[in-house]
Amino acid sequence: MPTATLPPAAATVRTFGALGPLAELSDAVVFVFALVTQLGDPWFLFVGLALLYWFGPERLGVSRRTGATVLALALGALALTVGLKSFFASPRPPGAGRIVPPTWLPASIAPAYASLATGDGFGFPSGHAVGTTVVYGGCATLLRGGARDRRWLAAGAVVVLVGLSRLVLGVHYPIDVVVGVLVGATFLAGVVPIVRRRPDRAFAVAAALSLLAVGIAAAGGHAMETKEAAAGFGGALGGLATCRAVEIRDGRLGAPLALVGLAFAGGVSLGTYVLAPPVPVAAGANALVVACVLALPALAARLEKSESGSAQNVSR
Repeated sequence: MPTATLPPAAATVRTFGALGPLAELSDAVVFVFALVTQLGDPWFLFVGLALLYWFGPERLGVSRRTGATVLALALGALALTVGLKSFFASPRPPGAGRIVPPTWLPASIAPAYASLATGDGFGFPSGHAVGTTVVYGGCATLLRGGARDRRWLAAGAVVVLVGLSRLVLGVHYPIDVVVGVLVGATFLAGVVPIVRRRPDRAFAVAAALSLLAVGIAAAGGHAMETKEAAAGFGGALGGLATCRAVEIRDGRLGAPLALVGLAFAGGVSLGTYVLAPPVPVAAGANALVVACVLALPALAARLEKSESGSAQNVSR
């Protein structure tokens, strides 16, 4: 499959409305938006959805089936983003990968700040815009707590702020963000009525989209995007297999066990990112991470049942 290229007219439309250089903005403004943009970063979305899945039933009245469904939708959004970026292969704005840290920022934090405030890879459409629209829009659609209008208003505010942050940081053109929101909204409108609160269906959709994204990225010769899509495919398969093997039900999960699970999942994810293993290993690691998140409450229930049985035996 050949990589699509934008004609001159489309390229002109894509750059229309681009913000001026970052030098025109104060360091404080850029710093704030570098933090705001994390609301749509994959690591933040994954951690947030894992916590929603683990503690939603007890703290927010959100069923674990709903939490697992939104997690699967997030994987679908990732696959959609990687597939479209690989197909269009459109560059980011000039200077998207460079930023000068504020002079008042400690030197030890500067590298982390530069990583948060810059972007690499292809730029169209904005993955942050797709992800925030799907995740926060999915929560507004599927969650039942509070007024529906307020949920949508809150979700819309986050999407707007994250989209604006991508423009302020200079890592996207306006059209990248607008199309990203439209793609995410279209994905939600088409998929949510099909999957409803059936996480197995949502993970199956994410697996199919990830496999398609792998094919598009590989055909275009985009190694990084191929690995990202393969990792998403692994995560979707891990989620699908866990949904079939483990009964997803509400119940209490203690904070200590959740911290262990988060440390394990985060360690595997970070190790995969740093070591950059072959594609099959990256896919397997992501499958393990998603399976860990979904299966942890069931493991906690078994441990609690085992401890209860042991206590009864001792009392006898």
